[in-house]
Amino acid sequence: MLKIRIIAIGEPKDQWIADGCEHYTKLISRWARVETKILPSPKGASSLPPAQIMEREAERIARELGKGKTIALSDRGKRFDSAGFAKAIRSLELTSGGTVTFLIGGPYGLAPRLIDAADDVYSLSPLTFSHQLARIVLLEQLYRAYTIIHGTAYHK
Repeated sequence: MLKIRIIAIGEPKDQWIADGCEHYTKLISRWARVETKILPSPKGASSLPPAQIMEREAERIARELGKGKTIALSDRGKRFDSAGFAKAIRSLELTSGGTVTFLIGGPYGLAPRLIDAADDVYSLSPLTFSHQLARIVLLEQLYRAYTIIHGTAYHK
């Protein structure tokens, strides 16, 4: 069973986001173990330029990285349709050593050094999502991918 780690910046501000993430995490648990690590935004970030905020977030994220493959989420990453994303997840099951970690940056995205160091870079959409919403979109797409992989009815 694949272990999927999600490392993200910033606590959900709305309960419905936390509830949605919990809902999809529970649904995915039939096929994979999901661990989410939410890291706090840097203190005093509102007074810093975006590049410095991203770098401070990158320091926190880098301390949490472990074994397996790392996938950075960025609007400049690979784009998939649902079947293609399912194929990518299936490939990760076979090549990740049992663990894959998805990285979600804060309001300004991920620092370039995290994107460059990642094993791969995926895009959730050509649209821009808030970093809060990106978590629930990723989890929903992971659930959809697993329903495609296992031939269940959700994706139809």
